[in-house]
Amino acid sequence: MPIHVTGKIRVTATAYDNCPICTGKASDHPAFGITSSGVPAMPERTIAVDPRVIPIGSWVYVDGLGVYRAEDTGGAIQGNRIDIFMPTHEEALEFGIQEFDIFLVRQTF
Repeated sequence: MPIHVTGKIRVTATAYDNCPICTGKASDHPAFGITSSGVPAMPERTIAVDPRVIPIGSWVYVDGLGVYRAEDTGGAIQGNRIDIFMPTHEEALEFGIQEFDIFLVRQTF
């Protein structure tokens, strides 16, 4: 399907996973693995955003990484910052802090 770019933002990106260090939720917490939008966090799909900058539910293309959906928020995610969900804590740490251009996109039919 064709994709239409509706905007471009320069962001600082970090990464997180489901671990208690990243989320503050233990594996027995009722909301463990669930994003602030109510859907399960998924690698290669979920990002946390500041909804004042990128609305929840928006699709974005992270230059060089692929298409993600704004499904989560976080206390440290303010302004032009995103947090990319990873499968493991080790991968989140390895990702570090990076700068990216992201493109707000929508599918056109």
